[in-house]
Amino acid sequence: MDDKKIIGLFLARDENALRAVEQKYGGLCYYVAENILGRREDCEECVNDVLLALWQSIPPEEPENLRAFTAKLTRNRAIAKRRDQNSRGRSEVTIVSDECLDFLDDGTDLLSEYEAKRIGKVISEFLTTVEEDSRDVFILRYFLGMKLEAVAKETGFTLGKVKMSLSRTKKRLREKLRKEGFEL
Repeated sequence: MDDKKIIGLFLARDENALRAVEQKYGGLCYYVAENILGRREDCEECVNDVLLALWQSIPPEEPENLRAFTAKLTRNRAIAKRRDQNSRGRSEVTIVSDECLDFLDDGTDLLSEYEAKRIGKVISEFLTTVEEDSRDVFILRYFLGMKLEAVAKETGFTLGKVKMSLSRTKKRLREKLRKEGFEL
């Protein structure tokens, strides 16, 4: 079923929308959640939370890209769950996005929701200026949370090229964020 039909089901409050999303994007959701959470039980809980979040947010939201919307919800839920686990001492893994943006952490508390949205907007704009290969590597690593070796395999690059691409892209992003007024 195509995304417009699925969104139409959500707008009509038809519960078949949830089954359609799970069938079409369930694998993606589990993949994203597993890269962040690791444990199958946590991933299942996260995916269920995402389905509930989709049901609660469509309407009023009417996403243009259901795949991206669902992946973003999954990523955000998984990160929230990982942070909750970290705060309770259950974590053995660090969040990849934190690794990417470690230069923003000043040791105080978490970014405000406003700052996080602002940073997200700057990063999105920045990624439109990056070469496609570098953008793909960055997104695979920091949005989907893929391991470096998996990014290399996915892109056909050597591990060294992936590391160099990430290093250069992070350096350029850091400069962009400084120009936008973020203290790093």
